[in-house]
This record gives sequence, C-alpha cells and structure tokens, in this order.
Amino acid sequence: MKHFVSSIQENMHGLLEHMFVDYANLLRSKYPNKTIRNAAVFASGVPEFARFGYIELIDARKGIPEEIPDFLVRTIKRSKRQPIWMPGPNFPDEPFDVYDQMKPYMLGNQLLWLHTPSQKPITWRIKWRGAAREGGSKSVH
Repeated sequence: MKHFVSSIQENMHGLLEHMFVDYANLLRSKYPNKTIRNAAVFASGVPEFARFGYIELIDARKGIPEEIPDFLVRTIKRSKRQPIWMPGPNFPDEPFDVYDQMKPYMLGNQLLWLHTPSQKPITWRIKWRGAAREGGSKSVH
C-alpha cells in the first residue's frame, strides 16, 4: 500500500497508475484469453488521456497556462522534475466519472480506447481559481 505523498506529481502518477491497473483488470475479465499487462495499458492510456484533455504535461520552464489553479501553480513551480503530468482541463470534477468517459477495449491484439465526452460541465479549475481569489477556502462545492 502506498502512503499519501505531498507532491502533486507523485499523486497524479499514483492516481493514473491506480486507474490503469483497474482498467487492466477490467480488460482481463472481459478478455480472459488475452495477456494484458499493466504497463501496456499505462503506455496506451497516457497518450489517449492527454489527447482528450484529461491530463496535460506542464513545464514551468516554458510557462504555466493561466487557467491552472493557484495551488497547482505553486506546486508546479516547486517541483524539481519538469515537466510533470497534471489534471487536464477535461479531467472530471468527480474523478470516478472518467471510467464512464474512457473505456478500453481490445481489437485483435490492439488495445484501443472508447471516448464518451462528459455531458456535465467541467468546473474544478474555475471553482479552485475562484476559491483562491476569495480567500483561499479549501472547501469548494
């Protein structure tokens, strides 16, 4: 069991790792005759998640997008390793919603992803930026 770490980079990597292990397990149950490796799901999923805006690679040395919430900006700037993966603009407000929006499947031996865009507006960046401007309240709902 991994423990909580304060680095957003390690937290995002841990979240992705956990999600892709879950995806691999789902694929194994759906395709029992196929060999499905966690690393293959991770390698296939990261570019797809980036393409659809669920994660993005941020490099403080090249500039940080304006819409990134202040608490993430400070973390990005403090990170010793650049660039780092961060939640992207389409990362859902409820992280488990991503399972409804991104679904892996096998076509022969190829691992592919089915993307179903969210019908809900994505507001987490707006809420966190607004909370930081209004006094830094961490309780955002």
